Amino acid sequence: MKKILLLTLLSFGMFSCSNEDVSTGDNTGNKGPKGSSNSTSAYADYNISVTQNADGSEWTYTITKSKANSKNLSHFIIDLKNCGEESATFSDIIWATVNGAPADMSPTEGSGTGCNPQANTTNFIKFNTNSGTSWVIVIKFDRGYDVAQGALSWIKAGTSCNTGLIPAPGCPREDYCSFSQGFFFANGAYNNGASEFWANGLTIGGITYTQAQGMAEWDANTGQGSDAGMRGFFQLGALLLSGTGAEAGVAPQAALIEAYFTGLDVTTVSVLPASNNGILKSDVSAAAGIIGEYIDANHCE
Repeated sequence: MKKILLLTLLSFGMFSCSNEDVSTGDNTGNKGPKGSSNSTSAYADYNISVTQNADGSEWTYTITKSKANSKNLSHFIIDLKNCGEESATFSDIIWATVNGAPADMSPTEGSGTGCNPQANTTNFIKFNTNSGTSWVIVIKFDRGYDVAQGALSWIKAGTSCNTGLIPAPGCPREDYCSFSQGFFFANGAYNNGASEFWANGLTIGGITYTQAQGMAEWDANTGQGSDAGMRGFFQLGALLLSGTGAEAGVAPQAALIEAYFTGLDVTTVSVLPASNNGILKSDVSAAAGIIGEYIDANHCE
């Protein structure tokens, strides 16, 4: 009788322990095994910064924990299908590293992630990561890509795989080039084929100019006593008229000149103001010099 009573008590104790395990849930109210709430993670548990080099061929993803108890990363997946058939692919990657070491990466999910990226895309790259407090992933492509701001990504940490949006390689960058300012504005512009580029005029600072107006300004502002600020007008004009997106190579200088000339009709002033819209004319002239060097190095053939 004592043996039977002892076995009954032991059985009740075992049942009580098991019942406590299954009643422990996560912070969503879902029931799960004991410890499951300590194994889950959220996308917001991590900060991701993305940078690229000047020609857009090298992308750096720096992932850090946003909380002290954030889980270690096990997988990071990036959707590459951001420009249709021109999207970057796994085969376009020359090399990649994770925290300075050759990356363990794959164009397929494999097993164990639970992320299921293929439900959205078949063109992605998965990085396997080790424990740590931060992860720096560098990807070198065989060409430059523009930024796609809303690309999908997946973070696997703990028992969770979460999805978020990040910048990623978009469409391939064009091979930029520009004809010179003389090609568009000098006397020969009527005979060298430049007129076809002037078909829709030249818009700088919100004001559109005809070829005749542009060439008249060139005649008035070249040579001795010319207005130095007009150098910026002509150099930016050369980039814009080339129509190749060439200004992307000198975007800060192009934006500065555009801001200075906003609302300023050059055909109505004999001398440009020393400052306009908070931009100094001397800075416009300096920016023009940088654009001139860029055009020399990337002149259309």
